[in-house]
Amino acid sequence: MIHFRSHFRFRFMARLFAAASIFAFALPMLARADHPTVSIDNGAAGPLTTVSAIPLPAGTVGTSLQSQLIFNDELSDAALARFSAIGEGIHSTESLYSTSLGISYGFTEDLTLGLYLPYVSRQNIREAAHGHDGEGEDSGHGHEAEGHDEAAADHGDVHAEEEGGVEVLGDARGLGDLTLFGQYRFLGDAKTSTHAAVLFGVRTPTGRTDARTLDGALFETEHQPGAGAWDFLGGLAATRQWGRWSVDSNVLYTVATEGSQNTDLGNVFNYNLALSYRVTDGSGHDEHNGHALGGKALVATSAHHDPPVWDLIVEANGDWRDKVEVGSEADGNTGGHVLYLSAGTRLSWGHGWSASLSGGVPVVRDLNGIQSEPDARVLVGLGKSF
Repeated sequence: MIHFRSHFRFRFMARLFAAASIFAFALPMLARADHPTVSIDNGAAGPLTTVSAIPLPAGTVGTSLQSQLIFNDELSDAALARFSAIGEGIHSTESLYSTSLGISYGFTEDLTLGLYLPYVSRQNIREAAHGHDGEGEDSGHGHEAEGHDEAAADHGDVHAEEEGGVEVLGDARGLGDLTLFGQYRFLGDAKTSTHAAVLFGVRTPTGRTDARTLDGALFETEHQPGAGAWDFLGGLAATRQWGRWSVDSNVLYTVATEGSQNTDLGNVFNYNLALSYRVTDGSGHDEHNGHALGGKALVATSAHHDPPVWDLIVEANGDWRDKVEVGSEADGNTGGHVLYLSAGTRLSWGHGWSASLSGGVPVVRDLNGIQSEPDARVLVGLGKSF
């Protein structure tokens, strides 16, 4: 009877979280017409966006499903019409979310390899109608922001003309590009609980690049789920633990190449710093094998039906992106720097399950040219280790 009740509670919790995740994915979201944050998920517990330097235990398989939602202050139809009147092909997207499936495997105690595959959805994409007076005839690319003052970048006083208008392009959704990644720990000091690892990976041109607008035209590459390019990732991660506390940090640089429609989406630099605190210790197993908060002890011991483990996490997540280039021409209304301050939590329980939730707000918004500014970001995740 006791075993039956425990099994019932476990199934109920898993189904409850799955239902909550599906509900969150279905919310009508306001988001930037941008690409989701680049991250490497090795399937382990610990920080939510920051990459821990501690790899999976040898022989362990980690799986994860994570949804990223970015809410933003989208451009109004009136603002787009004003930009249309002066030939600026500015665009705005009503909603963006990315749901990624990740699978990773601990080949050795120091080497983890894996992959993740995203599904990307951009809904109700709108654009300032272009082509007036011979301007903007390159489908919205290469619209430099020089010549516009700070007020214009803030949706300021641009006088509308009668021919100014808004093009409703529709939705662009589909599978994104498959990323293969690796993590190799070159420093692991169990005595001081200090770890360091190198990160590497490649994004393959496997995502959808043929999504079309409502009138049958091909979406620009920056709106497509896939880039059609080979991109290369490299970085470093570091972790330091003591007692119930852990500090994790990582940097990750992505070198983008030219892909679909002769478009280079620009290089990306991500930097992250996380502070974690273990509220409940799972009957003392949080310090098993010296991994106080890195999550590997949790992966190893959760299968032994330990009590739930609860972590609180605060993170700073920075994202810098270069301008999009089409051929040799750069779009001055793309790219920039955003820094999020995020707070989240993770609950882990028996049979290797974990669930996470995080919310963040931008404390730095330094975007190029004229763009919608992000207001908030939400991450929802579900993980399972074997």
